[in-house]
Amino acid sequence: MENLAFALSVTGPIFLMIIGGYLLKLKGIVRTSFIDDASRLVFHITLPALLFINIYSSDASPSKEIPLLTAGVLGTFLMLPLAWLLARPIMPMDRSAFIQGAFRGNVAIVGLAWIQKAYGDTGVSNSAALVAALTIQFNVIAVVLFVLYNKETKFGWRILFWELVKNPLILGVFAAIVCRMLAIRLPEVLHDTIQYLASVSLPLGLICVGASMKMRTLMRSSPTALVASLLKLVVAPMVCLLIGLVLGMSPEYLGYLMLMAGSPCAISAFVMAHAMGGNSQLTANIVGLSTLLSVVTASIGLALLKVYL
Repeated sequence: MENLAFALSVTGPIFLMIIGGYLLKLKGIVRTSFIDDASRLVFHITLPALLFINIYSSDASPSKEIPLLTAGVLGTFLMLPLAWLLARPIMPMDRSAFIQGAFRGNVAIVGLAWIQKAYGDTGVSNSAALVAALTIQFNVIAVVLFVLYNKETKFGWRILFWELVKNPLILGVFAAIVCRMLAIRLPEVLHDTIQYLASVSLPLGLICVGASMKMRTLMRSSPTALVASLLKLVVAPMVCLLIGLVLGMSPEYLGYLMLMAGSPCAISAFVMAHAMGGNSQLTANIVGLSTLLSVVTASIGLALLKVYL
């Protein structure tokens, strides 16, 4: 019971922030224009600042981060053939959205928020490199999927390369790594400014996640959306944890891995499905359903992890 209480103390506040964002939109306190602007602010400024400052200030050991990166990236790859097999019975036009929903997680906002609540700033620092690696992986795989199932979309490596190069999250991580490698010492005023920007990232991002949810759409969620959500929230963390155990990761790093792998499907999945001719309605259902279910699955997963490890 004590372990479950701890797990709920981690996931509960994040869930309430998301629900709070939904209620703010429902009451008209925040509007669509604010959500759009705030989401861009989080994606382009505050979240890269959070990743930068945590990696820049981190004392994490590379020997511990490499197994974490390996388990997270390899676990995501192993989800692809399983999701592809389960997608065979559904309509071809829906398969890209289903498969993407089964592996693409909201690691940068929900995943990091969980880790910060459970493990503090040290956990965020130790997990920041994994966020960057997964961000690259998610985008590459998703583009390939939508091109594969949409004959009207032409795949271009140059376009994909520039999309990754200009991704603010990747740039934030890369800048931090360069600063650490070159032993660049930031002026205190600049360091504190980045710290201030980073501090608003997760609360504002969670509000935007909640305000973007549409309950009417959620209520029409299909069995297909439910299966994709369960793959993302239950199967993906189990696969990653098995790899982590084989690699001999510590309980703390297994906790990072479980919370990252068990994060709900990201809103960016909907954006990409809409832009590349996938089933954006199905994707929206997966995003909303997985977001609500994640408070249950992550709480149970974290409690079991504390019991057995």
